[in-house]
Amino acid sequence: MHTERTEEYLETIQGLINRTSSPAKNKDIAKELDLAPATVTEMIQRLSDEGLVTHAPYRGVELTESGMIQANNLQRKHLVLKNFFTRVLDITEEVADQEACALEHVMSDVVLERMCSYLAEKGLCDISETSLPSKCSLSREHYISLVEMNEKTKGKVVMVALPKETKDRLTSLGMIAGEDIEIKRKQKQGCISIITKGTEIALGNEVAEKIFVKPAENGHIQRRRGNHS
Repeated sequence: MHTERTEEYLETIQGLINRTSSPAKNKDIAKELDLAPATVTEMIQRLSDEGLVTHAPYRGVELTESGMIQANNLQRKHLVLKNFFTRVLDITEEVADQEACALEHVMSDVVLERMCSYLAEKGLCDISETSLPSKCSLSREHYISLVEMNEKTKGKVVMVALPKETKDRLTSLGMIAGEDIEIKRKQKQGCISIITKGTEIALGNEVAEKIFVKPAENGHIQRRRGNHS
């Protein structure tokens, strides 16, 4: 299960890589987080086991695709929070940055998307200031919900827009942003069986419609008729 500590490591590793244009060194990670090198080495091994980083002796630590998605999501949360604090609440840059650092780890995707949509509607969401994607909210051209996918198709999870308790339960089962999933079967009772990390999970449609996926290139999309929010 991904914790605040995991996110802090991914954020730190991404920052070091961006600043040096090279893999992050354990000693630099330890310095940034004010931790003992042995503690960092143990955590890097755990992140590697979870498929979030790769580590090569004498070279350093790099983020995997899954790790990069997690780090980018965290960076996006920080940006949206900071923009909201400074441009809506008129809070100073310094205080806004500190508050964003504290809240980015506990902010749900549901709140993130609502806040992001509000900023966009008011013309206050300037994502061009960062290296993040140009669109603030989900692009329906690229991301779809699980209920729109057909059986035997695959994709990559990009967002889980569910309450924290439900999201935490799914996270413990491997349903996190960056993970590959496959639709095994869609049952008539309104239940979808998916496979992620080798584990089969059954989801009701009310949950599946709030999990967004980027389909594999050969994946088939099942568009539903009628209104879809």
